Amino acid sequence: MKIKKVFASILSLAFLLSTVGYTSYVYAEEQAAVEEEEDEEEEELEFTSAVITAVSCAEEAEEKGEFDVLSSCPPHAAWEGVKDIYEGTPKIVIFDVTEGEYYAVKPTKDGVYWSDLLEGFGGSIDGTAVPVGKEGEVTVIKFTEFEITPKPKPGFFKGCL
Repeated sequence: MKIKKVFASILSLAFLLSTVGYTSYVYAEEQAAVEEEEDEEEEELEFTSAVITAVSCAEEAEEKGEFDVLSSCPPHAAWEGVKDIYEGTPKIVIFDVTEGEYYAVKPTKDGVYWSDLLEGFGGSIDGTAVPVGKEGEVTVIKFTEFEITPKPKPGFFKGCL
């Protein structure tokens, strides 16, 4: 009878020790998953009325701290330094006025295209993006969802006054 009690005690102790080890492993796994989700959430960038502009204009706006240059940036500035406009890519960035920073854009087939950015040049873009790398000191982003508002045509506000 005593042997049965000793054996039952050993089995219950072994069971308790095995579940304690298992639960701490599960807890550590859950904690790692929560930390990964937090990292992913922190990496997602949200843009509201970020200006689509050329690199040269964004650098000038960041340097001077004046954003007037963004609204008067000519479209040909996006092609400065590009040797072959038929084969090369325009130097277009997204300038987040609230943060005072600009980001290079990686066009993708399921995201934004160069043609979208060129059509909306001087206008604004709203959406969410994730960083995918660096180009020098500039962060490169890929839009997961976006909406582009093109710059109003000259004379758009005529007759409003």
